[in-house]
Parts: sequence; C-alpha cells; structure tokens
Amino acid sequence: MARRRSKQLKLSALYSFALCHRGSSEDHSRIGTAGFSRVVYVNEPDKHEEEFKYPLNEVSTTKYTLVTFLPKSLFEQFRRVANFYFLVSGILALTPLAPYTAVSALAPLCVVIVATMAKEGVEDWRRKQQDHALNNRIVKVHRGNGNFEETKWKNIKVGDVIKVEKDNFFPADMILLSSNYLDGICYVETMNLDGETNLKIKQALDVTLDLQEDTKFRYVRQTIKCEDPNANLYSFVGTMEWKGRQYPLSPQQLLLRDSKLRNTDYVYGTVIFTGHDTKAMQNATDPPSKRSKIEKKMDKIIYLLMSTLLMIALLGSVLFGIWTKEDLRDGELKRWYLRPDATTIFYDPKRAALASFFHLLTALMLYSYFIPISLYISIEMVKILQALFINQDIEMYHEESDKPTRARTSNLNEELGMVDTILSDKTGTLTCNMMEFIKCSIAGTAYGQGVTEVERAMAMRKGAWLDGDIENGDKEKRIDHSPHVKGFNFKDPRIMDGNWVHEPNRDIIRDFFRLLAICHTCIPEIDDETDKVSYEAESPDEAAFVIAARELGFEFYQRTRKSIIVRERDPNQNVVRERKYELLNILEFSSSRKRMSVVVKEPEGRILLLSKGADSVMFKRLASTGRKFEEETRRHINEYADSGLRTLVLAYRVLEEKEYKEFNEKFNTAKTSVSADRDEQIEVAADSIERDLLLLGATAVEDKLQKGVPECIDKLAQAGIKIWVLTGDKMETAINIGFACSLLRQGMTQIIITLEQHDIIALEKNGDKQTIAKASKRRVMDQIEDGIEQIPPPTQFSSESFALIIDGKSLTYALEDDLKFKFLDLAIKCASVICCRSSPKQKALVTRLVKEVTHKVTLAIGDGANDVGMLQEADIGAVMASDLAIAQFRFLERLLLVHGHWCYRRISVMICYFFYKNVTFGVTIFLYEAFASFSGKPAYNDWFLSLYNVFFTSLPVIALGVFDQDVSARLCLQYPELYQEGVQNVLFSWHRILGWMFNGVMNAILIFFFCIAAFEDQAFRQNGQVAGLDALGVVMYTCIVWVVNCQMALSVNYFTIIQHIFIWGSIAVWYLFLLAYGAINPGLSKTAYMVFIEQLAPALSYWLVTLFVVMATLVPYFSYAAIQIRFFPMFHNKIQWKRYLGKAEDPEVARQLSSRHRISSQQRMVGISARCDGKTMQITREAEREVQE
Repeated sequence: MARRRSKQLKLSALYSFALCHRGSSEDHSRIGTAGFSRVVYVNEPDKHEEEFKYPLNEVSTTKYTLVTFLPKSLFEQFRRVANFYFLVSGILALTPLAPYTAVSALAPLCVVIVATMAKEGVEDWRRKQQDHALNNRIVKVHRGNGNFEETKWKNIKVGDVIKVEKDNFFPADMILLSSNYLDGICYVETMNLDGETNLKIKQALDVTLDLQEDTKFRYVRQTIKCEDPNANLYSFVGTMEWKGRQYPLSPQQLLLRDSKLRNTDYVYGTVIFTGHDTKAMQNATDPPSKRSKIEKKMDKIIYLLMSTLLMIALLGSVLFGIWTKEDLRDGELKRWYLRPDATTIFYDPKRAALASFFHLLTALMLYSYFIPISLYISIEMVKILQALFINQDIEMYHEESDKPTRARTSNLNEELGMVDTILSDKTGTLTCNMMEFIKCSIAGTAYGQGVTEVERAMAMRKGAWLDGDIENGDKEKRIDHSPHVKGFNFKDPRIMDGNWVHEPNRDIIRDFFRLLAICHTCIPEIDDETDKVSYEAESPDEAAFVIAARELGFEFYQRTRKSIIVRERDPNQNVVRERKYELLNILEFSSSRKRMSVVVKEPEGRILLLSKGADSVMFKRLASTGRKFEEETRRHINEYADSGLRTLVLAYRVLEEKEYKEFNEKFNTAKTSVSADRDEQIEVAADSIERDLLLLGATAVEDKLQKGVPECIDKLAQAGIKIWVLTGDKMETAINIGFACSLLRQGMTQIIITLEQHDIIALEKNGDKQTIAKASKRRVMDQIEDGIEQIPPPTQFSSESFALIIDGKSLTYALEDDLKFKFLDLAIKCASVICCRSSPKQKALVTRLVKEVTHKVTLAIGDGANDVGMLQEADIGAVMASDLAIAQFRFLERLLLVHGHWCYRRISVMICYFFYKNVTFGVTIFLYEAFASFSGKPAYNDWFLSLYNVFFTSLPVIALGVFDQDVSARLCLQYPELYQEGVQNVLFSWHRILGWMFNGVMNAILIFFFCIAAFEDQAFRQNGQVAGLDALGVVMYTCIVWVVNCQMALSVNYFTIIQHIFIWGSIAVWYLFLLAYGAINPGLSKTAYMVFIEQLAPALSYWLVTLFVVMATLVPYFSYAAIQIRFFPMFHNKIQWKRYLGKAEDPEVARQLSSRHRISSQQRMVGISARCDGKTMQITREAEREVQE
C-alpha cells in the first residue's frame, strides 16, 4: 500500500483567529474562585494526593457492585406491584391461613425473581467487562527523566504527561502541549461524544510548541488553573503558568476523553480531569427512562385484575362470614357435618367476623393466580429476542459503511409499530452530508451544467424531463466515461480542461479558483508513490472547494512553516507552475461570523485578503467599486437555493502594507489579552479588515439525498405516518429538499409562517426589543389563525392538501404557552410540516409538544449533537445518542412497516393471551371455592397451582411473541396501510383486552360446570367409584391445559416447528408431570398420589370428558372468529384471505384493497404515490372538461 505523508507545517499564524474566537467568553479573572478552583501541577502527579486527592482514571458504568447487587436488584424487582403482591402472598403462606404450602407459593416467585436478577446480572457483567477492557487500555505516560512507559488507563493521574499516538483514543481530559506538527496542531474526531464525524482542529499554545521529543519533558514543571469538572463539552476556561507568565487556555487546547486522534502521528498532553471528572463521564447520565404505551397500559390491566381480585375476595369473605355465623344458631347445628361447635378460630361461628377477615387473607392468596407471575420476565425475554432479529436483518445492513441496524434498547419494540409522527433532521439524515461542487457563478456568469436531485424533482413536478434540456445533446453524448471524483460533480466545457482562459473574464475566474485553493484550513496528504494529493478537512464543504480547485487546474499542494504552495496549470503552455503564498493570518469561519478570511502575500509582493462567507454578510462588506456583478450573482444564488444547493460568496481585496501592519498589531494585542472582552477585541480587529471587498462570485455545493429517501417517505406516507422535517437550513433550501423527497408536491397549498417581512425587518432596525417581540408575536399569531381558516373542517371532504413551513424566528413565538396549541392544531391538519432555521432546543420543544399533546407515538431521527435533545424527547429515537441506530433513512421503511408491525402485534396478542389464560385458571378456582361455601379450599394440588404459569402455559406464548406473523414481510411492504392497526392500537384496545378476559371467564365457566356435571354424582370408574376432589381437580386442570394451549394454536397465524413443539409439548409435559409427581411419596405429592395412573388413565370417561369439554369450550371462540373474519374483517384478515386465494401479490388487487381500506385522504397527501394520484386527478378533470365542452 502506498504510504501517505503529511507535510510538516507551522500554522500558528494561520490559526491565530481560530485559537481565539473559539475561546470561552468567560472572564479568566474568575480563575481561583468558586467553580474555577482546579489546580494541576504538570509532571508532578503525586503532589495532588497531598492537597486535592483527585480521583484515579478508572471508570465504572455498572449499575451494581458485588456488595450492592443483591439489595439493589431485589429492590428493583419488588418495585413492581405484581411481584410485591406475590411476595406478600408468599410470606402469608408461612401462616396457617395459607390454602397451600409455603414452598409451592414461593418457588415460582423465586424462579421468576432469580431469572430476572440473572438477566440483570449478566447485563451488568457485560458492562463490567467493557469497563475492564477500557480501563486496561495502554497509553504512554512520562515516568521521569524523559522516559515514557506504557501504563494502563486506570492508573493515570491528574498532572501526568501523556503521549497519544495516531488513531488512539484520549484516556482522560488533557491540555494539548505539542504534536508532531511544528506548530502543535492536531486533528480530533469527536463522534463518540457528539455524533459529529467531521474532524476538529486543536492547537497547543506557542510557548509549549518545542516540546516535541520525549527527553524535553525531563524538567517541565508548569501549573494549570482552570474550571472545576462540568458537563459542558464546548467551553473551557483556564490559564497556564509558564516561566512566570500566565497564558489563557481555551477549548482549542482541550482534548476530551473518548475522542480519537486522527491524521496526526502523536501528541503530548497533560491530564487535567480523570475518571468520572472528565466531561465525557459528566455527560454519561442515564437517558430518560422510556416505557412503551403498551407497557404502561399493562400496568393498568394488572391494577384492574387486582381490584377484581379484591372485590371477589371481599364478596366471598362476606358470604363466608354470613354462612359461618348461621352454622350455630340458638344452639342448633345447621351444617353439623362440619362440627362448628368444635372448630378452630378460622371457622368459629361465635367469632364469625374474625373468621371472615381471616378468610379474606386466605382468599387474597388463593386468587393470586389471576395475576400472571411470569408476565414480566416472559415479555423481557421476547423483546430481547425480537431485538436480536432486528439486529440480524440483512435487509437493514448498509454494506458501504459496514453498519447493521442496532436496537440499543428492547423496551420499545412494540412502539415501532405505533409511530404516528416522524420528526427528522435533514442534513446527514435525509441527505448524505457528502458535499459535491456542482455549480458556480463567476463575474456574473453561471457555470455548471449538472442536474441536482431537487431540479429533477421540480422538473417531474412540471411534467418535464430535465436531463436533455440541461446537459444538451442526445443520450450517447450524455454518457460520461470519466471517473467520478468524490466531492466534484461539476460539468461545464467552458471552463474545464483549461478552457477558462478563453472566457472574457479569465482574470476573475483565475482569482476565483485561487481563492478556493488558498482560503481554507485543509491539510494535504501526498502519496509518496503516485504524488497524488488528498485532503483532510474540518467539513465536507471545505474539502469540496479544494478538490474543485484542483480539478480545474489550481491544486493546493503543500503547507510549509509560513506558506502555502499551489500548483497551477498553464493551459496555454500545458505546464504546471508552483506559486508560493506567504501565510500571514487566517480568520476562521464561525456560526456568528458566517465568513472566513485569509491574509496572504503573493509572490509578486501584493498582500491580499481572500474571503468567503454567507451572502447575508458578504454583500454588506462589498466596496462600492466591487459590486459590478452583484445583481447577477444574487440572482444565481437564489436559483441555486431553489435547486437545493448550499451557497457561499467569494470576494477579496488588496491591502496596503501600512494598513496590514496596523491590523496585525491590533490583532496580536487582542489575542494575547486575558481580559473579559478578549473575544470582542478580536472580532473588532477582524471586522476592521474585512471591508471594501471586491466580488468574485459564488459557489454552490450539493448535499445529495440518501438513496431511497423519496420511496421510503412514500411508503411511510401510505402507512399514514406523518413526517415533519426540523432543519437548520434556510427556508428555500428546505422547501426544495421537500420537493426532492416528495414531502411537498405541485398543487399542495403552502402555509408559510415567517417574520422575514418588510415591516418586521424595519422594526428590528429601529424598535426596542419589547416592541419587536410584541409585533412579531402578533404577526405569527395572525399567520397561524389565517392558516387554520384556510383548511376545511374534517366534516367537509376536500382533496386539497396543505403544507406548513415555519422559520426559526417564528417558531420561537409559536412555541410559547399561549400559542403552541394553536400552532400544533394547524400543524396536525397539514400533510407536511417543515421547520426551518431550527435550533437544537426548538427541535426538542417541538418534539415534546407533539408527544405530550397528541398522546401518539413519536419517532425522532437525526445524526448529530444538535439532534440529541430531539432524540431523547421522542418516544423513540433513531441513530446517534438514542434507542435505535440505523445507517440509512430508507431502513425506516422495513424497521417500522415490517418489524414494527410484527412486534406490536406479537406483544399485544401475547399480553392479551397471558391475561386470558390466567383469568381462565383463576375463575375456576373462584367457582370451586364458591361451590365449597367459600371455605378457602383450592380445587387443585399445591404444585398444580404453582407450575401453571411456569411450565404448562408459558413457552407457547413466548414462541408466539417471537415468531408469529399475520402477513409476510413482503406483504407488509406491499400493503403499508396495514401499519395503521398499530397506530390506532386496535389490537390492544380496552375492547379487545376485555374481550379476551370475557373469553377466559366463559371458558372457565364451561370447564367448571361441565366437569362438575360429569363427575359430581355418577361413578366414573368400572368398580362404581365416584370422583373425589383429587380426581375432579386433575380433570379440570387437564381441560384447562388443553383449552388454553389449543386457544394458542387457534391464535397463531404463522406456525413454525418451534411453536408446534411448545404447544403440544406443554400438554405432553402435563401428562408426564402427572406420572412423575403422582409416583412420589404421598407425603409430598398429597392429593396427586397415583391419581392419574390408578384413577383417571384407566377411566374412559376421563378421556371422553376431556375431549368433549375442550371442543365445547373452544366452539364459541371459533364461531366468533369465523363470523368476525367473514362479516367484519380487519385489514390483515383481508390480506390473509387474498393470500389464501393467491391474489395478494397482484398489484391491482393490492391497489383496490388499499384504496377501499384507506381511512383518510390525508394518508396520500405526500409521497410519490400522492404525486401520481394528483396528476391522475388533474388529467381526469381536464378530460371531463373536454367532454363537457
């Protein structure tokens, strides 16, 4: 492999502004006060142990320790009301009140608790292993006399001097002292901290630049005073004492733990924060606890069951008390066979009230089987397996980046099938964040014949085909055989291949591309074998500009100590000449300045200020003589914005020697200042020189849409999911990206809310803040109310669709308490919502508003640090810093429509079935107790009761939760309207939940009375014996096991071998258990002793009753299901029927079925399909007019 080299360079002058403007605006005079009291002795780590006792660098992210695991984990388990209830029941089982043995009551609880604790322990052990691997990473630490030794991260101390090499992570928060570059710059990747993949430039102070060898640290002794540990990643205040002088420190010298050194051979730094004091660990708080709506509803169902349980226990206890009191009246024994005259306190007629209270406690224990003890652990197991299937889905694997989809939490699986609104960032989410130079305007002439995706979308809107019009020529001529250059998609023969020399403004064109080659902060990397140059840049925009200059004959080649070399190709003589520019200063780009400038000296001796920036600031800085092409350039910039391109204006000026010296003196004085207004002084100095510029032109780069975004949005829109775009881009760019991805379309009414209006702008120039705010708020309110009036009421059918577009200024007022509900009302009524110029805080507030007011599931998707608040506010966050990581936006289609639908359906049916089977079991217990005068006697053996939820009915429901499919993945995508079943929550509505419970009650009644009728009086064995309690209990239990498992078989839509094994295996296990348990000593097996082998198995009536009861019990449900599917089918039933007929995959059948099912015309208001529908309707109307005429 060819070896690359980066030229050694000194950029201290080049980055002088960067070092300053990124510094904190905090007053360095606060050093030493509260919050700024940190003192670090460089190269003297042991000195801190005496004075400060700073923590070591070992970190722990585990939830438990060996000491705290048992108490904390038990506390977590018994916070769940159901588990606490079973614990109380288990404790009461130790008393004589218990209707069963304590062991049989506590064993299932112990199994569930131990299983859950084991899961928690395994997860925490994994975190422990990750911490161990992290803490034992190796880094070189200075150990005296200029010797650096390999040391584990966990042994690093504050004050240590560390040497970090290329592509390694920083082990702690450090102050950069020097690097292999002569001026101490280095490149840092902070993706682990903020999700940003762009490299950041850091630079050491000038006074420490010569510390470039290990031996030079032998006598280094410095003192650093700085702020105390805090979570702010983007600010830092400190000073370094060097040879008696104080030098200010800023974030530009701060290297954060968990960031990575890139494109730099090595750096030296001193540790200031270790372990949990580091900014990364200060930010490592637990994310907001997110529980799905189904899980919250499940808690309500448990409360409902517990309330029901308490009511029937009270009812039974009251009746028991009445009947017990009547057992002894006037000295006469009513139920003499119970011997009420010689009984314990629990049945004493003389103390009936107390006996009734004791019975209440007994009943509460007995009816505990209404509550499914294994529900929580079963759901957790199912969700983990569901997440595993999501992670392993090859259809959601992005081969180019080698990134699969990752479900970081399984708590929200079912909510993937209930998403009502998606809130998406634009840059890097809908787009690739890979910039390509595609067009430019130079000297008032537009260059670049490439076609953007937005232009294609606009052409499709107008029914035109753009490629032929723009690129000229027939198909054969449009075929481009030249290799594609990353970052460069420019095509124009007028200035390519050196043809620019024939243009009338060739001098301006030359200066334009020279500016692109010089005005930047890129670092060249040169391949030693091929001598080809590649670039490392802070942003993809920067790289695209330098690459464009190179491809057009102006190659940025090398940086030296104080110069930059550009290799220019002379088209006339076809030779390459090197031009060396002396670098004097660079005033770097910032969000507040919105521009970047470079001061250089040409080989001819002229001093030039080269500047590029946003049109909003650059046109204001043009000289009166430099506006020759302003009107044409503005027009081109507007056209580029309409095409979805990012634009920058390029300008320059020639500086006189005297003028530059005055600026440089002022600038150097400002940057060495340690006063509170240091940044303002620097800004004033920079502002004084960036004036009277001469316009050269403007650049236009394209941030391409990700592959498959329009198609994905179309599918999601057909599924009835609303899509909002929250972006920091300006309105024109966002609107045109909306057209490109089909969120907006021709004929859609745009409701635009903006404060960029003449009267508001004039007021901002002249009025005070209070007047401006009042007028702005009134204008926003008026625009919102006008928008609401435009939209017809729901009762009035209309095919017209609306899009809401609002800018950041207006959004500030729209989100205030007295306006936000009106704003949301308008937004919900619109098919598309685009929020432009949105700040990170506004993104989070909009997300919170939608979630809290609509009570619908929201999903936020973004890629950078500015999206973290939005991601954490939403019910589900996708990509960085949140619940799900997906490599491409288009994977949302399969994630939601397939996995989301499956997970929602599986969890919903699983929970309903859990409650059904427990209600069925619990009601038979209640009925028998009522049949036995509420005596507290259970119908079943103790271990029958205990193992019902653990062995005989639990595995089939887990298999359903993991494997069941109502329709295949292909059909889920073909019928996106099916997704609405989750959005409307039709499978987990109270109607459906209570329906399952009612089914359980009916099944229990049928089982109980059929069994009682069959065995109450008549003999069931050949020798004429009648059934006792032991035989009756086994018969009822057998029927229950058969019924609930067969009910599961009827509920399954997609059988696998695993489901067959679990369903029929659970029934088989019941019979095997009867054999094994019945063979145990009667002291242990009690009523189950030989009951199956000796009594039931030989009796034909046992088998006949089982068969009859099971069939009779299932017939009502089967009949209901058949009627429901035939006369009241749900959408998935219709698809299943078409699949059965072999017509499900017919596109025409799918179209007809979907159109009949569509519940709202708004579902087709956006997307490619809506565009096609709109065009079809337009053609139909025109045809109807022609017929009428």
